[in-house]
Amino acid sequence: MQEIYSGREQTAAKHFILQKYLQSLAFKVLLGGYPTLTYVDGFSGPWEARTTDYSDTSFMIAIQMLKDAQQRIQDQTGKTKNIRCFFVEADPTAFAELDKAVRAYHDPSGGFHVHTFCGRFEDSVDAIIEVIGASFALTFIDPTGWTGYEFDKVRRIVGYKPGEVLLNFMFDHVNRFTAWDDPKIEASFDGILGIGWKTRLDPLLPREIAVQTLFSDEFREAGQFHHVLLTPIEKLADRPFFCIAYGTRNINGLATYREVEFAALKDHGLRRIGARQAIETAKTGQMDLLAASGFSGPTPVERQVPLIKAGARQWLLTKLRQNKHAILFGKVWPPMIETFMLRKTDAGQVCVDLATEGFVRASWRDNGSKRRTPNDSDAIELTAKGGGAL
Repeated sequence: MQEIYSGREQTAAKHFILQKYLQSLAFKVLLGGYPTLTYVDGFSGPWEARTTDYSDTSFMIAIQMLKDAQQRIQDQTGKTKNIRCFFVEADPTAFAELDKAVRAYHDPSGGFHVHTFCGRFEDSVDAIIEVIGASFALTFIDPTGWTGYEFDKVRRIVGYKPGEVLLNFMFDHVNRFTAWDDPKIEASFDGILGIGWKTRLDPLLPREIAVQTLFSDEFREAGQFHHVLLTPIEKLADRPFFCIAYGTRNINGLATYREVEFAALKDHGLRRIGARQAIETAKTGQMDLLAASGFSGPTPVERQVPLIKAGARQWLLTKLRQNKHAILFGKVWPPMIETFMLRKTDAGQVCVDLATEGFVRASWRDNGSKRRTPNDSDAIELTAKGGGAL
């Protein structure tokens, strides 16, 4: 598996997120009251596949995860849940390859439906909406550039309810070309950044952050999402290559995605460490002894967590002092983990640490409770030391 993604570790991270999140979503949706789940892939390919069975492509990863979830649910409940897949590819040659690869999995009698569309994603909206019907939908938008998914043209897909969207925002391309003073290139970003986007970039932010923020706002508005997250995926050069944008209207989806994101970035960090070690070994002919023993130390995302938690701590203290009253943990963690790249467990630990230091009251220990962390119904409130009125 390492060899399959050698030289394209960023693709491995993207596929990791898709695989793990789709797997988790399938069980939650199909066991949570929805009889049907529809998966939409707007730019299916295949592109740069290195396996004969396409196991390193997004469409085959999705099919395998969904078929596995369907079978496990049937084994568990005795009921067959319906899965629908809709794959879109504009290139005729790639589409022929795609269609041949996925047709073998079309099994209407077994509740597994595969639909394909040869054409542009923006032209497939009506067909997609018809297939989705009243099901829950997860849409995966993975273009090779920044065009082909203008929000005004695909608004019915990204805004479909109930549903969620994973979108590969090709940040490296966008960041480089948005700096050009070319009217044609500038206009090509209107579909995802909005008309007059240059005048709406926040001048107080670095350009790359301002572009990400504007994209996030446009994505949120197009899908009417309650929560939007951007996950930066870096190449070996330590700069963001693309961002996985995630849009949801459900706090449980928010919490699940942050868990998947952390695992993906940890895995990506290990892959990048391994790739760098391989490059260094090839140059010097010497292998790092610690690397050879399997020791790699904490990954970048693990090293970042304490600093991110420190920022979240100050954010929470400020919020509590401004509100001047207790806030339920169920109202604390969703905005915290949307603002900071943390998991729900991290948000709970921020509260525990503040309680240990005497800044907030450990309400989750009231009435003799032995719980170590708060749950959604526990009140997070300042002590006198924290600046409260106690």
